[in-house]
Amino acid sequence: MNQQALWDGVLALVALWVAWGPGRGMPALRLGASLVAAAAVLGTLRFSGLLPLPSLHQALSMFGAGVGLPLLGVAMVWPQGGVARQARYAWCFGIVAAVLCVLIAVLAELKLWPSATALLAVSAMLLWSLVRKHWWGVAAAASLLVALLCFAAKLALGPLAPGDVLHIGLALGLWLYAVWVRTLTAAGARQYITQST
Repeated sequence: MNQQALWDGVLALVALWVAWGPGRGMPALRLGASLVAAAAVLGTLRFSGLLPLPSLHQALSMFGAGVGLPLLGVAMVWPQGGVARQARYAWCFGIVAAVLCVLIAVLAELKLWPSATALLAVSAMLLWSLVRKHWWGVAAAASLLVALLCFAAKLALGPLAPGDVLHIGLALGLWLYAVWVRTLTAAGARQYITQST
């Protein structure tokens, strides 16, 4: 297995864990992380030579950036909102975002649309976390933002290609996002217990 497949595989495992672990109570988080995981699984298969279908991997990567990361943003910025908490609204948001990706990025050939929406979502997450002093959220959003900016700048770090830097940063950001969700859940449970006694 080469390095690209390895880091895509790490991202896939982390994203799947987030989707089916901490994301259980938040459909937007589960759907967003699942889209990132699907793109990473196809990337692992593509770069390991098992499924050399670059167009399919690129399509799912577009949805991961243009739909998945905005869903994560909605789940963080509006955690009690309908999109974050109700599956039907999360799916409606996801379908509308996917249609916009196809119309704008593919048909109108504005290739930067998924990257722009991903950067906007992650920037909103960072600002929201900073204002509320949710430091795990700040760390998660900052990691995601640095990963996206490094990839946009085609920054390679030593033996790591820009795609590797992206996948490592996304995996770290998703893991930190999961820690943030768990700390909020634990804090909410403690607050409920305190109010009940």
